[in-house]
Amino acid sequence: MEIFTSYLCNLIAKQVDDRGIVIWYDPDRHYIDVANKLNISHTTVTCNKDSFFALRHEIEPLLNDLDPPRLVVYVPLDPTKTHNALVELEASGVIMKPGQQPPNRNTKLSIIARNALKQKLGEATTATIEKQVDAGKLTLNDLNAIAQKGEGITQGVILTIFGTGNPQEVALAFLGSDRFDKEIVSKGATQELALLLQSAFEIELPSDESPNACRTRLARHILATDLISSISGEIPTQLSSIKIPSKPATREACVALAKNWRLRRDLADSYITHANRVEKELGLAGIDFQQQQIANVETFLAVEETLQNQIETTLRSTFAPQITEFVKTRQSSFWSEHLPNIQARWALIAVSGQLLLETNRIEKELKSSACDVQTIFSSYTSAQAPWCLLDTYHRHMERRWHNFDWELHNRHQSLEKLINHARHRYMDVGSQLAETFVRRYQAAKFRIPGVLRQTEVFERQVKPKLAEGKTAYVWVDALRYEMAHELVQTLTEDYNLTLQSSVATVPTITEIGMAALLPSADKVRVVAAGDSKLGLEINGTVLKDRTSRTKFLQENAGVFVFITKLEDLLPQPKKKDREGIEQAELILVTSQEIDAIGEGDNVRLARRTMDDMLLELRRAFRVLTQLGVETIIFAADHGYLFGDELSEDRKIDAPGGDTADLHRRVWVGRGGTADPAYLRAKLSDFELGGDLEIATPWNFSCFKVKGGTEAYFHGGLSPQEPIVPVVTLTPKQKANLGLISEIAWNLEPGSQKISTRFFSVPIKGMATSLFELVPPKVRVEVRVKRECISRPVSASYGFEEATGDVQLKLDRDNPKAIEPDTITLTIAQDQPAKTVASVHLLDAVTGAELARIAKIEMAIAI
Repeated sequence: MEIFTSYLCNLIAKQVDDRGIVIWYDPDRHYIDVANKLNISHTTVTCNKDSFFALRHEIEPLLNDLDPPRLVVYVPLDPTKTHNALVELEASGVIMKPGQQPPNRNTKLSIIARNALKQKLGEATTATIEKQVDAGKLTLNDLNAIAQKGEGITQGVILTIFGTGNPQEVALAFLGSDRFDKEIVSKGATQELALLLQSAFEIELPSDESPNACRTRLARHILATDLISSISGEIPTQLSSIKIPSKPATREACVALAKNWRLRRDLADSYITHANRVEKELGLAGIDFQQQQIANVETFLAVEETLQNQIETTLRSTFAPQITEFVKTRQSSFWSEHLPNIQARWALIAVSGQLLLETNRIEKELKSSACDVQTIFSSYTSAQAPWCLLDTYHRHMERRWHNFDWELHNRHQSLEKLINHARHRYMDVGSQLAETFVRRYQAAKFRIPGVLRQTEVFERQVKPKLAEGKTAYVWVDALRYEMAHELVQTLTEDYNLTLQSSVATVPTITEIGMAALLPSADKVRVVAAGDSKLGLEINGTVLKDRTSRTKFLQENAGVFVFITKLEDLLPQPKKKDREGIEQAELILVTSQEIDAIGEGDNVRLARRTMDDMLLELRRAFRVLTQLGVETIIFAADHGYLFGDELSEDRKIDAPGGDTADLHRRVWVGRGGTADPAYLRAKLSDFELGGDLEIATPWNFSCFKVKGGTEAYFHGGLSPQEPIVPVVTLTPKQKANLGLISEIAWNLEPGSQKISTRFFSVPIKGMATSLFELVPPKVRVEVRVKRECISRPVSASYGFEEATGDVQLKLDRDNPKAIEPDTITLTIAQDQPAKTVASVHLLDAVTGAELARIAKIEMAIAI
């Protein structure tokens, strides 16, 4: 086959391989002879002659086959003259025609001529030919003849070795491995290869050097050019003497080659090896780059880490949303995709920046207006940019901090300084917010008009739903408002929902808050219940523990109540629970996981695992829905503070006197002293019966309590403690999406063994049919003997902080493919050395396994 025609046929064949169906329009009828002779392996080629009806009849059997067809339809017409006769085929495949984008689908004769001949004849000659084709002076046959006559040295040995004469493709294959070296030497192609690379990339390659020496020289040239071309502003003096191409087009060719090298996942190891060597040769770790200089650089790991250091330093003094947004984009950089600790560090920097932005915003808003308690309450719980995000970002930062794989030798000093600065800002602004809220609450006589009281939840929220059908009432101990706000964002696809804010009953401790969620709780008394504990008295009954509360609910709900625990619903409920749920009108589900973890006083464990509760709740809601529950209402007894570990300057003396109960954040009793460091009020001021009084610090300070926890507290009146969520869920009737394509998944582990606590899993997916591709929400787990030992920490895109799930999306350039995503996990449980693990890709909604890596060695001990 003639050279020019061969190039065109290969172009079409590549589109068939990629997309299956190709509609080839040829309004100028340049390619009729080519189309009639076109022969592509395992592909049907058909040419439209006189009738589109006959054409559709001819290809219909192929479209009805179970397997996607490989089909080329040649149409010697302009698409505008077909009256959309092939619109269905166009939607299922790809169009090739003159002027079509992207360039590899553009069949304009002069463009094909330029691309087919420039490697044979050079840029200057090819440019002349292109103009002659556009002028109508050269035909396809002429071009084949020119190509045959012009075939020279680059068409010869290089093509036989690399299968292409394209300098970019040859250079990429040569840089990627040494598998062509023997053939280069045996066929005496070293000089030919040097000439090709020298012409394309303006590099001096001695013809007597070995292929490996040439590769080393080429890698340094390409990577150095990419670095210097990507630096903004003045080039550092240490790099000013490095020779790079003088022509802009050649520099662009070098940059394009470096970028394509990074994009080729199969060549990533070779890129990393060469980049690490070259960065040492250039001494990049010792150059004092400025942040703006290297913002667009992706070439070297040392520069990536320098950029991280610079941004960590900048964020301590600059409040700029664009910096945080920029940091988020770096989570999909080359080094983030291939080195999990780099991606995890960017994620930690990003959330620290978000926290600092939030502290700055709230501090300004607190100072800018004389906020009353209703305004503060509304700001904390508003639908758009609520102040509770302050606590969400702090929780995320602390989780990421405790999951981060810290190294010795003070490698992350700037990151530690950033985290400490963010912590101090959170405690400072959080304390300001707490004191402002508590003082305004006192000024309003502890009333917030229009806000649901915790004691009204059953009568106003639960009872009306009982008349409509089976209802689940979920009590979540210490589910802070901001956690519910984050959780509901993950539920909107499956449920119609309302999130309401409620004010908890004081003191904000479990014994009081849980009882306040019961029926008939509108008139209650806080009473001493013995053993320095409190209880809530409703209609003469003192409720002080789970047993008394659940019994009271069964006796006063007015319907049949089944009682279970969250842990009994997961992963699947036992027969007793299934039958109880099916028979009951009201299902009470209780959970104390958050409080239990926090009050365990293992700060590291609590930080790392507390957010797992949100995922557990979502799974439990799915189980309840599957068992016929029509409405789910979940509420909390109180929130909490979980800041820095308690320092001596934050500890204050409690009032003393006749103490009924004492916690870090609240004193309840009679008598004792008063002090400017805390609020003191009667419980009757809160519309509660009894003669007890309450004292609570104005800000984030705590009372001195023997043996108390050191970081996790509740009982007081900061917004984080009494503002609690009430969420009502009703399952959505899912619309029928019709036929959707199955997906062929490809999991490529970031390394062949798990050797550090961080492990990355790149994910790819391709539709297996012509039906619509709907990207799922997924979850990745590392398991040992069926037990999950990992926790997701970040992803290139789509990461859901609340649950660790990842929402995938369509590839921008190929609607039949999932955009590749790299998910980073942290190994959360100790494992013996050389343990064999497995990696599982799961549908986050159904829990179904989509793909797995059956065996991967673990060579770490946490």
